[in-house]
Amino acid sequence: MSEQVLLTDFAFRWDENYILVRIGSRNGRASASPVLLRMLEEIEPEVRSLLAPRAVYTIIPHRETNGHRIFDKAAEVALGVGTIGPALEDEVERQFRDGDMLRGLLLDAFGTAAVVQVFKTVERRIVAEAIGRGLWPGRRFSPGYRGWPLEEQRFLFSRVDAPAAGVRLNESCMMIPRKSNSFRINLFADRALTTRRLPASVEATTA
Repeated sequence: MSEQVLLTDFAFRWDENYILVRIGSRNGRASASPVLLRMLEEIEPEVRSLLAPRAVYTIIPHRETNGHRIFDKAAEVALGVGTIGPALEDEVERQFRDGDMLRGLLLDAFGTAAVVQVFKTVERRIVAEAIGRGLWPGRRFSPGYRGWPLEEQRFLFSRVDAPAAGVRLNESCMMIPRKSNSFRINLFADRALTTRRLPASVEATTA
């Protein structure tokens, strides 16, 4: 197995509008009730206590892929898996069982926001590493999207040490814990092949 990079240090900052929209407050804070806003503030410390984020990724040469067409023209491919752990989703289920739907929905929305932040953090690290090595990163995609079947999870998990992040696959190729994700980022030798919008600092140095 290729070298594996394990990340466990993540800083979370919450976009309250994103969380509120996810639970049905169409205009975020602008349309949220005082009760909901107070609950949002009260629940945040609990959310942090329930998070156990971990992510692992590896970068492999094209010859070590399974030849699927989504890897075409990539010189190398970054593959990764990560999670926020099972505690938050367990608490969401407990709240639903106890009939506190709003609290459960809020916790779940925080969890989704946390997963997004985990993967943005990992993505930034991979992008910086690739550019530093003279490669051009493509966009991040997950199995089940954009012509990459969900069943490709099996290949991805065969190359990434997902257990190090506390993640496993079930028979349906769904990840456990549920608040997990997996991805690929193609790394190209030719800048013209990437569709990613690169940071302004990179644009300035390569123009």
